[in-house]
Amino acid sequence: MSLKKFACFVFVLMLAALVAAPAMAADKSDLAGRAATWEKEYNADNLAAVAALYSTDGCRMPPNAEAVHGTDGILAQLKTGKEKGIDKVKIVVTMAETNGDWGHGTGTYEIMGADGSHVDHGKWMNFSKKVNGTWKIQCDIFNSDMPMPMSQMK
Repeated sequence: MSLKKFACFVFVLMLAALVAAPAMAADKSDLAGRAATWEKEYNADNLAAVAALYSTDGCRMPPNAEAVHGTDGILAQLKTGKEKGIDKVKIVVTMAETNGDWGHGTGTYEIMGADGSHVDHGKWMNFSKKVNGTWKIQCDIFNSDMPMPMSQMK
């Protein structure tokens, strides 16, 4: 490929990236804002504030565990995570879209222990809905990118 053709190819890729970028900014549900709040409140041990981000009939689907439903179930699952060493999280939103009163998004996460050590990392998906004018998480699921420990394999 000639240098001129390569330069044109790179220009087209850059143009496509610029055109695609506003789609994330156009997310009317502000998933990125909710993700930042989720991370901030979880890291501050304010688990009730994290649970309040979910609809009252919401759910979480953690890896290697049963799904939990409702505010009490979500709060209990968050507390269990803290007890098992999920001390801090970092959340990145990679995609978010809305359609009326429904929205969804995907991203990545990283989990750190109390000493800052890496515990896990992976990906997540979130489905949200507008409830009485406020966006709430209806359900989320997250899965590790790390191999399952041998002790958990059957």
